[in-house]
Amino acid sequence: MADYDPNYIPVKSYALIGQKAIILNKEDKILLLQRSEKAGAGGKWSLPGGGLDHGEDPIEGMKREIIEETELSVTDLKPVNLRSYITDEKDFLVIVGYVAKAVSENVRLNWEHDKYKWLTLEEALKLELTEGARYFLSTFKK
Repeated sequence: MADYDPNYIPVKSYALIGQKAIILNKEDKILLLQRSEKAGAGGKWSLPGGGLDHGEDPIEGMKREIIEETELSVTDLKPVNLRSYITDEKDFLVIVGYVAKAVSENVRLNWEHDKYKWLTLEEALKLELTEGARYFLSTFKK
């Protein structure tokens, strides 16, 4: 146990917050999105998500990202996992992983993605995935 230091002054730590969602359809297939060349990681497959805006409620922020990227409405959105790491740019990044149910399968992509697929977990893990998508899918338990 560390000794008590009455002169200790805590240092503030700042992190960027990102979010990713595993969205399931009625057959429990997962929505995967292929990143466009205009966005980072062009050609790789990922999960819907993005950054949390300053002061934004996390659940509302995740719903906003899902709508922006897919125009899907979801239900039962729940946080299920966390990941933190230091980026190549030396930013401290915390990613919250969610699971949700899609209300429909009528996906309409924005500019960030070129294609989408509904796949089983096993099929999804065979794709060329972003590092974050691989992490959340490999730790996902139905």
